[in-house]
Amino acid sequence: MLVAALVAAGGLPTSAQRLIAELWPGKVPPTAANALQVHVSGLRKLVGARLRTVDDGYALTGPSDADEFEKLFTDGALDEALALWRGAAYEDAADGQLVTAAAARLEELLLTARQDWVDRATAEQRPVLAELSSWVAAEPTIEPLVERLMLALHRAGRSTDALKVYERTKLALAGYGTEPRAGLVALAEGIRRRDPTLDLPATGLPGARSRFIGRRAELDRAIDLLGTNRLLTVVGPGGCGKTRLMYEAAREMAAVHDAVHLVELAGHTTGLLAERVAAAVRVREEPGVPILLTLARHLSGRVLLLLDNCEHIRADVAAFAYELLAACPGVRIVATSREPLGLAGEVVFLLAGLTVPAPDEPGARSDAVRLLADRVATARGGLALQPAELPGAAELCRRLDGLPLAIELAAARLRAVPLAEIMSRLDRRLDLLVGTSPVHRHQTMRAAIDWGFDLLTEEQRRLLLQLSVFAGGFDPAAATAVRGSDALEPLTQLVDRSMVELVDGGYRLTETIREYAMERLDDDDPAHQRLVALCADRLAAPPPPDGPAHTRWLGAITREYDNIQAALAWSLDHGDAEQGLSIATAMWWYWWVTGRMMEGRAWLNRALAAATGGPSVLRGRALRVAASLARNSGDLPAARQLGEQCLAIFRGLDDRTGTIAALNNLSATAQGQRDHVASLAFGFEGLAMAEREDDARAIAVACNNTATTLRCLDRLDEAEPLLRRALNWFHTAGERRGEAAALTNLGIIARRRGDLDASGACMRSALRIYTELAIPEGQLDAIEGLAQLEILSDQPEAGLVLLTIAERERTALGSPIFTPDEMADRDAAEQAARQALTTDAVARAYRTASGTSLTAVVTRYDDQGPSA
Repeated sequence: MLVAALVAAGGLPTSAQRLIAELWPGKVPPTAANALQVHVSGLRKLVGARLRTVDDGYALTGPSDADEFEKLFTDGALDEALALWRGAAYEDAADGQLVTAAAARLEELLLTARQDWVDRATAEQRPVLAELSSWVAAEPTIEPLVERLMLALHRAGRSTDALKVYERTKLALAGYGTEPRAGLVALAEGIRRRDPTLDLPATGLPGARSRFIGRRAELDRAIDLLGTNRLLTVVGPGGCGKTRLMYEAAREMAAVHDAVHLVELAGHTTGLLAERVAAAVRVREEPGVPILLTLARHLSGRVLLLLDNCEHIRADVAAFAYELLAACPGVRIVATSREPLGLAGEVVFLLAGLTVPAPDEPGARSDAVRLLADRVATARGGLALQPAELPGAAELCRRLDGLPLAIELAAARLRAVPLAEIMSRLDRRLDLLVGTSPVHRHQTMRAAIDWGFDLLTEEQRRLLLQLSVFAGGFDPAAATAVRGSDALEPLTQLVDRSMVELVDGGYRLTETIREYAMERLDDDDPAHQRLVALCADRLAAPPPPDGPAHTRWLGAITREYDNIQAALAWSLDHGDAEQGLSIATAMWWYWWVTGRMMEGRAWLNRALAAATGGPSVLRGRALRVAASLARNSGDLPAARQLGEQCLAIFRGLDDRTGTIAALNNLSATAQGQRDHVASLAFGFEGLAMAEREDDARAIAVACNNTATTLRCLDRLDEAEPLLRRALNWFHTAGERRGEAAALTNLGIIARRRGDLDASGACMRSALRIYTELAIPEGQLDAIEGLAQLEILSDQPEAGLVLLTIAERERTALGSPIFTPDEMADRDAAEQAARQALTTDAVARAYRTASGTSLTAVVTRYDDQGPSA
């Protein structure tokens, strides 16, 4: 008991009088002072000098298990912290004030630690039921833990057990004369009605927008098949629920996979399927390495890859799946399509409509009727189907063949149209469409959409067809642009009629409805050209140079990417190829920053081939940006060829601005090819022309490129003045990225001259600018420079860590070093670091690098304060 009191004091001196009060909180015996001395003497034999006599009291120094628990809890080591507990805090100790207060505090920390542990384990998809059940059984009135147990049981498919826990807690609380708080009551109600927001979201999958009704048998069969096979294709007509079944199967199987990746292919129109998948799973292209090999290295472990809407590119998907499954033994693929892929080993899962009641069971609660009833209740604000409506509802579901999309459309109409009226309209449409499609279930889907389309006004129909030009989402302004007049009112009406979806603050057509509308839109409808003009207009302004605006620009282009591809494809195949070339040219920076250089090169090559209008400023720019993408992806011969074509065009047009840009571009490419004579010739000619034109940015670029080539030749005295000119001219032009590049180059020269302080200041300043602009390639340039400074400052392990991180990030980005002297410096620095370290130290550096993100490195140097 004395130990408990001294530990509770937290190492602070405690008087003998206070300790007596703690040991005998009731009546103090007359021998208390002597008894205390006996306890102190006995304790000192056990702990030695840790028990100190202080004034008229005592203090117990050194860490206790309570201190260790608090430290582990503060550090986030929850497993280790909870493992320290063996019973109640200060169990069997006297209930003095010190001990009582300390125990209460520890118990509160324990509750918080348990809650945090459950939340973390749930997010990491680790099992929590055993621990939670034990905790709640011991303390059934701790409502935060009860809530978590109920939710875990519900998500494990044990909703009945979850509600039993609630009833036990309710009974336990009643023993104290109280009731469950509102949050616990609401959770129980949500479990009873199977609220979809209670489902555990799976990483890599969109959240469920509505309850998943029925399909339990199909879902179990799909999961069983996927457990023993590696390629499962869910096949069925449009609107039968292929995508939703795939999502639900993936959610239930996410816990047994290391990663789940979804690739939406509905808007994909090119043959670059592997590149599309790589972008979806955030894999960067590597120069000179087949994209499939890069994907194979990234998709290690147990990976579930979902390929949605494959029917229009079935052959490409089949070829891709064949190669990927051979290269990645841990990958499983689930595809959705309207026909099988046709591969050996493919398991075809045929999906029809939901179960419908037999004609002699008009009131049966089949899956189809359950879905209709649920969606009708949602559409009517909670008002369910009435008993008198059930026979008609059963007939409606039968006539729709149980297809979920048709049922969803019908439910939306029941908000405002009587069931009898819907049945009469649907019946006529089905009769009209019988036999027009070779796929019977496609006939019924067309009937459902035809019927919904019939209910639209002419204005709404026209807009729906025009909206089909969008391969992705769109906003009201975009809808207005393709319509040619204000679209907000009819667009809102289309959302109300379930023909357009409102998703994440924007709009989209489901793939089936988009296909339906696209078939009815004339090839010469002005909506196609308006989409091209819209994309061209949104890309007309160059990317903003500053960080936050640049990040917003990247996000906007990413959201519009499917639409931009659709505009590109239409303009090159049916419209004005020059407009397509203009869009492709404007997209080069996006492709470069996002590491999709091969995709960008493919689009530019296609656009250059389609636009046959002869030499022009636009064609010259397109050749220049194509050369830049080729150079940055490591294809220097192609970059040289494209750059020379660009130069020839601008010289022929006597376009001095274009000629200067072409010369600067070629100077960088020739430098990478180690053709220093040509690089200097291009650089000095471009510099002379830029000076005559008084073009600040062009002067800066020419100075920077030419100085870099001089630096490659070790002509540092000539290179440094040019770089300082470049820095000043970039600043004058407001070109922050250029300033960072010049600072990096000046830092390299300072390092070679032995001025490590000046070099470090330049590199940190450059890193800060690149970070503000969100340009990872530039960050890596600066970090590699800082790594070499660490090695030269007798910190080889720290330098090797930075070099390893930079190499990893360059590989992911698909952006190798191509400047010869920088390549040589980097290799020499790595060799020096490895020679200076033991084998164990090298291994430790690699381990540290593998656990350190680029963001962490950038933050560390940013925390060092302003550069000198």
